Amino acid sequence: MNAPTPAEPATFARSIHLLYVPTLCCNLSCSYCYLGKQTTEAALKLDAQRAVHTLRHTLDALRQAGVLAFNVSLHGGEVTTLPAPVLDELFGMIRGHYLTHFDELNALGHKKSAPHIKTNLFKFAPFYELFDRHKVSISASIDLPLKLHARHRTTRGGTDWLPRTLENIRLLARYPHAKKISATLSAEHLSDVQALVDDIWFIHRELGFDMNQFNLMFAFGSELNRAAKGEGALAPATPAQQQALYQALTTAFTGTELEEGLRRNWFDEFKPSYCTNAFNCGERFYLLQSDGSVYSCVRGQGIEAFRYGNVFEDPILDILDNGARKIRLIHQQHGFDGACQRCSHLSTCHTGCPVVKYQNQNGRSYTCDLQKTIYADNPRSFPADRPAEQRDYAARYAHAMHPSLAFVGTPEPDTIKRLMLPGDLGEDKNTLQAMIDADATLQSLFSDRAFILELADEQLPLSSQLFKQRRTQHTLVPGDPVMLHLRRDVLQAHCTEPIRNTLYLQLLRDTPVVYGDEQRTKQEHIFTYQLYANCLQPSLRYGADYLQVDLSDLLALHHRHFQRGVPNNLFVTTSSCASTITRSRRTTPSTMCKRPTCRFRTSSFTTCHEEVLP
Repeated sequence: MNAPTPAEPATFARSIHLLYVPTLCCNLSCSYCYLGKQTTEAALKLDAQRAVHTLRHTLDALRQAGVLAFNVSLHGGEVTTLPAPVLDELFGMIRGHYLTHFDELNALGHKKSAPHIKTNLFKFAPFYELFDRHKVSISASIDLPLKLHARHRTTRGGTDWLPRTLENIRLLARYPHAKKISATLSAEHLSDVQALVDDIWFIHRELGFDMNQFNLMFAFGSELNRAAKGEGALAPATPAQQQALYQALTTAFTGTELEEGLRRNWFDEFKPSYCTNAFNCGERFYLLQSDGSVYSCVRGQGIEAFRYGNVFEDPILDILDNGARKIRLIHQQHGFDGACQRCSHLSTCHTGCPVVKYQNQNGRSYTCDLQKTIYADNPRSFPADRPAEQRDYAARYAHAMHPSLAFVGTPEPDTIKRLMLPGDLGEDKNTLQAMIDADATLQSLFSDRAFILELADEQLPLSSQLFKQRRTQHTLVPGDPVMLHLRRDVLQAHCTEPIRNTLYLQLLRDTPVVYGDEQRTKQEHIFTYQLYANCLQPSLRYGADYLQVDLSDLLALHHRHFQRGVPNNLFVTTSSCASTITRSRRTTPSTMCKRPTCRFRTSSFTTCHEEVLP
């Protein structure tokens, strides 16, 4: 078993659900697949080579950032297209993660101890022993009614494999660990509800699988699916069909041994326990691919609007923050539906899945009517808010998710725009210098001797731009040496494990672009570069208290991105300080960084001057 690195933070600031897609490759061609051509274009051999490293790197990066993955599940594509040794190592790593963090997970109410996978069962039998050894929890995906399996869940070559599916369901029934079956339903699947009912009983009674452990999903319109399947793409179930299915299943299974499944599990995806009802799923739910890309979830894979970053290129906390911003932006783009504003279950539903909103171009949950029926049938589990509570929650939801609408309809006392500031803002104790003087860590970070840039024979101590009254510019020509010196104790500042700390550099150029849901115009990023503490060399100029790094080749490597007459800014800090800034960005009045001002010249001149970091 591959246990994680033992050195951990004492506490975790936040916890997340991590869905890992070690490969997008799939051995089936389902008509309703929302991944489109991604499953056929995936490079399985490359995925197999990097799958273990990517997960290990990400779990380490999360721990360093103070983030605990409370659930690590494997999804696809199809996980079982990977070689058994790769899966063996992934399962061992996940089990080790759960054991290492047993106490923290238990304190949060999470009981995970074994890996979980989503699989189409095509290769379940060959992997049975491996799954059993690691006590893997199985979620098996099938088509119901079963007669549609041969039509809509074929192999890549179009072959019907329903007999093999039935045998594997029999094998799954005997599997001694946690398991369930799921089915994705389109309009065609609901054209014969009685056949669906009959097949639930067939699987339960004839194949021996306990269908209390079953859940339903509904296919939704997807541009990627339509592009891949063309005329073969299936139409989503209508709200009326969803309601009819719910009523038919309620009639057929109430009072039977499957009533518990009907009421507890079958429609669980449309209840508050699932991500489709999250206030902002971008704050807690993330999908990682083997190439390091992070997306919202399986529904958002391959859609740029739901890509949050890459774990090999971006700081973890930036990725997580970007997720929350992007999901908020999607909700804002589709508005706060009037019916949702007045709904007594807004605090339960939160207007539904943002990915499906994006695909359907609709601001309401695609299962709204069904959800209301489920809530009405279970009034104690899902009580409606009283009118005053509903109005209060709608206002709070609008303020947090739709700030531009938060005060719509509220009369303004006057037309004068007012800026409200705290009454003690001007007191001496709240000045930046006073806060630095009172804090040893800030004194170290803001010291003018923390970072020194050496340009040719010129020594430039870097002071924080927050205290500078003027700027300076410098010119580099090809071959000029650029050396950065930093005090060793800077790597100790706000860092419990200096060996994991890094020198953190960003190069920006003054070609403004618009970033994020705030639509702020900022300088464009050229690169982010980190060098671990142990890789820094002793400073030859400043002695034992300093380290150094030669930046000449790094800058020369990016010379083609310098533009004539365009300023370039080099941001200098450490990763521990940068992560602190990210977490407290909206409450801390300082940036804890040093930045020199340089004019780079390669084949053309480029200029650089100090600006506030975006």
